[in-house]
Amino acid sequence: MDPLVSIIMPVYNCDKYIDESIKSILKQTYKNFEIIVLDNNSTDNTLKIVREIKDDRIKVIQLGSNKGLNASFKEGLSRAKGEFIIRHDPDDISLPSRIERQVAYLQAHKELGMVSCLIKCFTYDTDYINQCIFIDKIQNHNIDKESILNAIIGNFIPIIFPTLMIRKQLLDKIILSQLNQEFDDQIELLLELIKIGGVEKVNKVLYSYRRHNEAYHIVNQRGYEEHTRIAIENSDIKNYILYSKLYQNAKINKVSINLNQGSDIRILMLIDSLNIGGTETHVLNLVKSLIDKGIYVVVGTSGGPLTRMFEDSGIKIVKVPIKGDYISNRHLFGLLNTVKQIIDRENINLIHSHLFGSMSIANQIYKKCNIPYIVTLHGLFYPKDILYSTCINASSIIAVSEPVKEMICGQLGKRVKDKVIVIPNGINIQEQMKDKKDNTIRKRLNIPDDGIVITYCSRLAWNKTIAAENFIFSCHNLALQYENLYAIVVGDGSDSSIIKREVDLINNSIGRDLIHLEGASFDVIQYYLESDIVVGTGRVALEAMSCCKPVISIGNEGYVGIVSEEMKELQWKTYFGDHDAIEKPDIITLTKAIKSLLDKPKDRKKIGLWSKKWCKEMFDEDLVAHRTIELYEELI
Repeated sequence: MDPLVSIIMPVYNCDKYIDESIKSILKQTYKNFEIIVLDNNSTDNTLKIVREIKDDRIKVIQLGSNKGLNASFKEGLSRAKGEFIIRHDPDDISLPSRIERQVAYLQAHKELGMVSCLIKCFTYDTDYINQCIFIDKIQNHNIDKESILNAIIGNFIPIIFPTLMIRKQLLDKIILSQLNQEFDDQIELLLELIKIGGVEKVNKVLYSYRRHNEAYHIVNQRGYEEHTRIAIENSDIKNYILYSKLYQNAKINKVSINLNQGSDIRILMLIDSLNIGGTETHVLNLVKSLIDKGIYVVVGTSGGPLTRMFEDSGIKIVKVPIKGDYISNRHLFGLLNTVKQIIDRENINLIHSHLFGSMSIANQIYKKCNIPYIVTLHGLFYPKDILYSTCINASSIIAVSEPVKEMICGQLGKRVKDKVIVIPNGINIQEQMKDKKDNTIRKRLNIPDDGIVITYCSRLAWNKTIAAENFIFSCHNLALQYENLYAIVVGDGSDSSIIKREVDLINNSIGRDLIHLEGASFDVIQYYLESDIVVGTGRVALEAMSCCKPVISIGNEGYVGIVSEEMKELQWKTYFGDHDAIEKPDIITLTKAIKSLLDKPKDRKKIGLWSKKWCKEMFDEDLVAHRTIELYEELI
């Protein structure tokens, strides 16, 4: 039997068009459907006309008041029994083969969550003829999935919602009440659907889209254009699109959101954005551990490439549109209202802030509402004015390393000295142990099984670009002596083009692909597992050591050397070259360090085994989470 299609039609005072609209559905070549008409307390003849159309497939729901499109759709969806859902506007017309063609398309394309179609815009008002020609042109230009997504990146949504047929199981994944749908046209819902289920169009006109002076988008045209821009920005959909390929390659076991409603500790974890980096990865792992231990945590952020990874890890994300490191007073007022609403709704009793904007917001919320807050300082990059304005009122300050503690105490002295505590970044040792070396990266890059692989992982910006250049030129120095040597650079940033140009020159000069430039990756652990040596700093060093790999530390502040038992105190005090160093990096020194490990495979193995043991003793995420919870308990 053909699957049931549920057609949801919210209506209000549309007696001019409703008869033609419903009858266009009844004339469909596809017969297994239900029409759910939701009347928003119409004051004209709309309800009378609908009741005069005799068909058992029509169900009429009287809402009693004008609840609007979004609320009406939600009510209709709760009553829908179909496998596929359409929201049909009461002034538009579906062509006879529409439902049949869209059902067939979704059945043939299991990977898609929904399908749209081409439209024909029509009007009987001469004022809108030119507008209809324009709408036809722009709406029918983008048909395949890639062109639709590219249009959205350009701030244009090339889909009219009622042209969609949507899988019910896709809609069931979205909590409609959590969408901020200020404009009554379901833009936010559409963007969320695109994130989790692909969309294409049947390359045929199947929907007639009417323009008239009472049409919602005509009445609200100016507001609609601005709202669309803001909705795209707030939805973070551009990051979902731009990083979708990276995300597809990441190994993530999607879990449902777990909020631990019974917890007495209720944390708002504030972080400016969720870019790909050590700070964001630390917050991700910390929040996962806190939730596992029964703590109530929601993450407030402007979003970024890692948003989807947070959500799929069972973490609730709330939108806090932080723009830039320094927040203007005008923007700050709106942010404080947003955060205060989150605090009230989630019953938050402690804020844990990271990075500049989040720290400023937490400080202002403390002044306004007396909600205590913690600041975590992730490095030496915080300007003194930010530290001064945000750390003095903090209930506690977490420094991720000894140099960071020295920095904040040196800047603010006695005003903060007694409330600074060192808690390092944590590594999920148990999770790393589940990952296995499978050589998929080596195979993709045509690196033989017996090839020696050295991986450098870092953001390609700031002083880390200098470290990356030292790495690639050191590998070039060693390439002739070690013909089975291969290097991989993992990371992205403002200086990526510089590194790419230098890598191309090196590879061309020796006549083979010695160095592979991979760009950003969500799943860096697999690179470490398939490497013989890892070069990096901070969290990279910790994660590589947890994978039993020897590490050469070099970072923002300079070079420290091979991480070994004899050097462990110095490595920790410098945070593996990220917060301090013993010398400036240079190609000769790094080349010697790499060569010493290449020539001594037994030492590589011994150092790797010790590295993992030290990580478990010092940096295990479980220990970090316990220390963080103890701090929370002291402050609440």
